[in-house]
Amino acid sequence: MSRWFSITVLALVGLIAGAGSVCAQQDGRVYRIGYLWFGTPEGTPSERLPAFRDGMRERGYVEGKNLVIDVRDGRGNAARLATEAASLAAAGVDVIVTAETGPTVAAMQATNRIPIVFSMVGDPVGRRLVASLAHPGGNVTGRAIDLGSNKGYEALREIAPRMRRIGLLFNASNFPAAYLPTLIAGRKAAAEAVGFELIPLPIVSFGEFGPAFAELAKGGGEAIFVQSNTLFTTARGALFPLALQYRLASVCNDPLTANAGCLITYADDFDEGSRHAAVLAGKILKGAKPADLPVEQPTHFKLIINLKTAKALGLTIPPSILARADEVIE
Repeated sequence: MSRWFSITVLALVGLIAGAGSVCAQQDGRVYRIGYLWFGTPEGTPSERLPAFRDGMRERGYVEGKNLVIDVRDGRGNAARLATEAASLAAAGVDVIVTAETGPTVAAMQATNRIPIVFSMVGDPVGRRLVASLAHPGGNVTGRAIDLGSNKGYEALREIAPRMRRIGLLFNASNFPAAYLPTLIAGRKAAAEAVGFELIPLPIVSFGEFGPAFAELAKGGGEAIFVQSNTLFTTARGALFPLALQYRLASVCNDPLTANAGCLITYADDFDEGSRHAAVLAGKILKGAKPADLPVEQPTHFKLIINLKTAKALGLTIPPSILARADEVIE
């Protein structure tokens, strides 16, 4: 009896330990997920995709076994992005996962049937991607981001109390045209609350950075707020040195920009957002409906200060900022 009991316990332990991977494979299916992002003209791989793959693997979905991830991008072109979204919908993937607003809108225009899970999207309700955070409705859900504009402006004000004019750098092609007035109004209100005048700088290609920065500096601008976007992230190695040429301080909301030279970065963890997209995708593959899965928001944010950039600009970072910074780049 004792021997039988021991064998039974060992068998149960084995079953419990393997439950996570078995639940994703028990039906023998190979699931197909479309991954859609804006991309770059050079075809640079998505820096957020590895975290999504890790998240899927943790749920028991492994490429080459029971999962295929069909990665598509627009190569930095909105028209191509729409074509790729339509192609994914026609291919009949089980879920479409999107990164940022533009790809999410393209996917929504391509299908109202296939579940869509977004990440790195700010204000999904205001942009009419979902009905509400608690009850998304339709075939779309995901993880919103807090763009950190208020905290970024506040930190810049502490560092440069006499500064007045700053530019808002954003990729106009990444937002629905009807939403742009709302975006600009919201950013202006946040900037004005701490005494800044905000100058919109709509950009759609890297070649526009120089002229935009020159015009801003000529008009008395002293800083830029860089709205998170694939174009800016992939071009970060050239964007921030160029900003320094025009003596422009920088505030960002993408963690990847910090080491590239952004003065102040206040952001949530985008890789965590990609892993959470995998959590939602896994639930949908098991039968959950996007309309019933609330949109989640981040709860942890990081303040990163780049002292090398501060020194290049002749700025002194107050001890109060350094004390609350999560990371200081020297």
